[in-house]
Amino acid sequence: LFIADDLRFGRPQQHHHYRRSLGLNGFSLTSSFHLRRPSLFNHPLPSLQEIKALVTSSEHEVHIAKEALKATERGIEEAYERNRIAKATHDGLVVKLANLKAQFREQIMEDGLKESNRWNEMYYKLLQWKENHDGDVLVGVDKDSDEDTKKLSRWVINQRSAYKYFMNGDTKHIKDHRIDALNKMGFVWCVADHVFQANVEELKQYHAENEKFDIPVKENKKLAAFVSRVRTAYANKQEGRAQHDLTDEKIEQLDAIGFKWGFKKSRKKTSSTSTAFDYDTQIALLQEFKNEYGHTKVNKLIKEWQKGEGEPSKKEYRRLPVFLTFARKEYISYVEGQPSLIDAEKVKALTDLGVEWKQPPNVPRKNTGGEASRKKKPRIEAPSHEQEFVAAELDVEAEMPHLAAVHVPALPSPALIAPKFDDGQSTMI
Repeated sequence: LFIADDLRFGRPQQHHHYRRSLGLNGFSLTSSFHLRRPSLFNHPLPSLQEIKALVTSSEHEVHIAKEALKATERGIEEAYERNRIAKATHDGLVVKLANLKAQFREQIMEDGLKESNRWNEMYYKLLQWKENHDGDVLVGVDKDSDEDTKKLSRWVINQRSAYKYFMNGDTKHIKDHRIDALNKMGFVWCVADHVFQANVEELKQYHAENEKFDIPVKENKKLAAFVSRVRTAYANKQEGRAQHDLTDEKIEQLDAIGFKWGFKKSRKKTSSTSTAFDYDTQIALLQEFKNEYGHTKVNKLIKEWQKGEGEPSKKEYRRLPVFLTFARKEYISYVEGQPSLIDAEKVKALTDLGVEWKQPPNVPRKNTGGEASRKKKPRIEAPSHEQEFVAAELDVEAEMPHLAAVHVPALPSPALIAPKFDDGQSTMI
């Protein structure tokens, strides 16, 4: 033991030196010991029985810890199973809730369409028009259209306008169940998007048959005009000019069918857009018009001139309606934060001349049930008929199983206690 102790600590002999003679098979062996830790003899070594008892106790503690770990794992598995059941039940309730809401909306829609009013009358006329015109719901008119068709066309246009306000919080102009009824019919809310989708499908079919996107005008005038328009709009957009009709989503849709945009050289001639919005020239002309006629209601005089009631003093005045229409369109984009050719300075200058602006649909008007009205009087709304209907039909507590709290047994901390000596020191085994 002393030799092992000296070899372990590797310190030079500084204390007592002992010699012992041991007789071993007739030989004499002399051993020297360096006693660096004479205090070691003061601690009694544990007996074999004590070591065996310590090992047995430690094995028992380890066994308890293993059993506790198994119980915890079983508890976790049970918790996962409860969670799976709860999730499946929740998903089922969500589906049932959606079906109940759809059922309620369907019931409200059917009850609403049974009422006798002007809106329902026009709705059924549109439904009849769709049956008689191969599913058409656009109701286009021309100079030969009768008065009933023109009225129906105006009603359709009014529904689209009301829907724009509805989507921006102004819910006074059209009700939910009427929107549902029109959706069920297949109503077209945005004609531009509808025409674009139809043209893309036709262009896709043409490319599959002819393997090209350059369409001769004589072959398909409408589709050739569509290709020309989107290419021109794309070129203008690449040059930084605002093109609101050609959105990034539409560009991606055309890219998906492999559409070739082509390469247009820079044109020296001024585009129609630049001509229409030659701001300095047109606002000077508008100022002259106001000085001469005292207002900026150009369209009113244009109608009179078209009827033969007088003539404009300058033929350039006939172009002012185009300028004002374009300016109002750019104003809506400016208000909505979209790219626009008009800015605050130009808006102020035109406003000072008396130009009246039309507010975009996302700006709710007063007393229309939109955002502006809701800010006036905050109120606590009673449960809606839909909520009452769902609550009566859907018993959540009956369908949701009781999820008991998961019991996780406490883990014991098996301490491997080493033998204690008189000086308080301990050794880990």
